[in-house]
Amino acid sequence: MSTSSASQNSSHGSLSDVDEKSCKKLLKECEMFHRLSADQIETLTKNMNYRPLQRNEVLVNQGNPVSAFYLVKDGEMYREFLDPDTGKRHSVEFEIKTNSINTMRVLSGDPAQSTVKCKTSPSSSSTNGCGVYEMPRQRLMDILLNERPDMGVGIANSLASHVREVSKKYRTPLLEQRQQIIANMPAVMIAAGVESYYRSALNAQINRALTGVKSELFPNMHIQVPMRIAYIAGFKGLRAIMDQYDDDGEEEEDNSNVIKEGNGLQRTDTTRHQEDINRNFWRRLGITIAPGVIMTPLSSILEASNAGHLNKESMATRWTRGIVARCGREIIFGLGLNQLSDYFQERFQFGDSPMINNMIGSMMAGVVSGYLSHVPHNMSTYKLIEPHRSYPDLYKNVFVERSVPPFLERFLTRQAQSTANGAVVPNHSGAYQAVRFIAATIFPRGLMVRTVQIVGSFMILNGTINYFTLMQQQR
Repeated sequence: MSTSSASQNSSHGSLSDVDEKSCKKLLKECEMFHRLSADQIETLTKNMNYRPLQRNEVLVNQGNPVSAFYLVKDGEMYREFLDPDTGKRHSVEFEIKTNSINTMRVLSGDPAQSTVKCKTSPSSSSTNGCGVYEMPRQRLMDILLNERPDMGVGIANSLASHVREVSKKYRTPLLEQRQQIIANMPAVMIAAGVESYYRSALNAQINRALTGVKSELFPNMHIQVPMRIAYIAGFKGLRAIMDQYDDDGEEEEDNSNVIKEGNGLQRTDTTRHQEDINRNFWRRLGITIAPGVIMTPLSSILEASNAGHLNKESMATRWTRGIVARCGREIIFGLGLNQLSDYFQERFQFGDSPMINNMIGSMMAGVVSGYLSHVPHNMSTYKLIEPHRSYPDLYKNVFVERSVPPFLERFLTRQAQSTANGAVVPNHSGAYQAVRFIAATIFPRGLMVRTVQIVGSFMILNGTINYFTLMQQQR
């Protein structure tokens, strides 16, 4: 009988010799038991059972009283905390890595602080994704109070030297950020309605900086307001749908994990694990950029509403101008509004105020998104104004010409001049052009206005949505 089979058979009885050895090792590594003597470890081992878990099977539910503690033998466990105040889900990590679950709460039986589930697919050597050793709380209390009361001193000594709780932190990767639970969709619409006026005014200033032509601050608001509401609601709604799709997508075809290669050998567990990581990365990347791509047509209509004084084409034609560059801008906008805002909010906590933390996260995400989106935004604007010209032509002869700072242009001109037959003539070398292109791309015209626009939009949208969501949950 294989080790895996023996372990599974021991789930309703004593552990096999191999499992006993493994369990003792895990107990000695556990922060709660590492100061216990060998015979005390032996006593605990004799009272533990093996429990197999399938992929995505929940071991512990947040809020339920702790009824056992576990030691992870095989596989990877995922911890997730649902903040009851904000409705935001966080991946939980500990500074000190151990293979124990619920050891800090099993004595008191307090409610579990996070949901724990298996995240590993079955391997070629086992039909289970994860395996844990389990000790029921009632059995542990019986040992401590009746059979081995001396063990309590060792546990107290272990805990005193290993306080893990202070090391807990939220570190959800950027592409794995999940949306705050929004129970009140009208909050999104209110936020979008307020932000539409702010955006329209700043957009008019950006167009003025790019073209030199003054325009109305609030043109075609009968089109802009409903479109902006649909646009922002689309970003938030699509993210919620995409998050649900990601949860469903993790339910892989476990029966197809063992695949024969051309040489007749089975893939190793390491290879399969790496393939899972790669597949999850590309799925999350697609989920992240999809809202920006989908919402580009609505954004194009909004842009066309602001440019009627510069492009006299009909709205039916005008909204398609610059759509390629605009799509790149919308991907960056969606990433900043959703994942990047949550990413910064999670990592930069200032006090206990969720509103302040939300504001700081939105501000930092707005700075990053505003800067990264300035080139595609300017290019989409120029293409909208001059649709007959190509993107390379617009970049070289319009974007660069209008974006190079005047002082740098004068300096480069002086450096590039040469004398021929007593006359000063320009000498525009390749290095000269390269410096101009780099300077225009790094710090183009309208950058500050664009960054302020994005920062303000993120703070208005996320702040308003967060405020109404908190009010809803506090009722």
